[in-house]
Amino acid sequence: MLLRSHFSFGHLYLKLNQLSEALSVKAVKLSRQFVRPPFPQNTDNTINLHLGCGSIQHPKFINIDARPASHIHYVRPIDNLSPFKDNSVDLIYACHCLEHFSHTQTHRVLAEWYRVLKKDGILRISVPDFDLLLNIYADLKYDLEPVMGLMMGGQNYEFNFHKAVFNAKNLTNALLKVGFKEVQIWQPGKCEMTTFDDWSGRYLGRKYPVSLNLEAMKVGNK
Repeated sequence: MLLRSHFSFGHLYLKLNQLSEALSVKAVKLSRQFVRPPFPQNTDNTINLHLGCGSIQHPKFINIDARPASHIHYVRPIDNLSPFKDNSVDLIYACHCLEHFSHTQTHRVLAEWYRVLKKDGILRISVPDFDLLLNIYADLKYDLEPVMGLMMGGQNYEFNFHKAVFNAKNLTNALLKVGFKEVQIWQPGKCEMTTFDDWSGRYLGRKYPVSLNLEAMKVGNK
């Protein structure tokens, strides 16, 4: 009985937290219809989207995230960019986001991101690299614990679950199938627009890089 009671209270606590967060998200979504953080005023008039930005705030990006914060311009799922017209965005940056969608939805999500990009627009993406994680796993004598979070997500809130894996071959193929061209590696820290305090340039234990960083260009106005 004690175990069952403990489980019930724990389950109730989780549900209450989820309800509280859901109500908070709805409240912020409603408020964003009337008041938004100032949008970036880029001197070159470029429109840059930071999808799943979390706590990061870059002055040249419009921030989009499913969880509310004072710097988030659009509190919404990042696989639905309906506030933006076709061929209207210059750059999309998304770090460790795509793996949070089911592997069966990869094409749909990438197609939505492709839709809003202008001709010659860039998608710059970072995901956990399955091949690197396998190498780390083997190098650490097949200990799963160090790579578990990167494989499965932190699982500490609703959106922090991983549902897909990627390596250079399958992500490149996915980008090409949607219509992107010129897929290539990008290096964190090379310029202002590739420098973020996020997983794109982080290491596991200061020794092992963990991310696959690819960028792809939209060609034509599909």
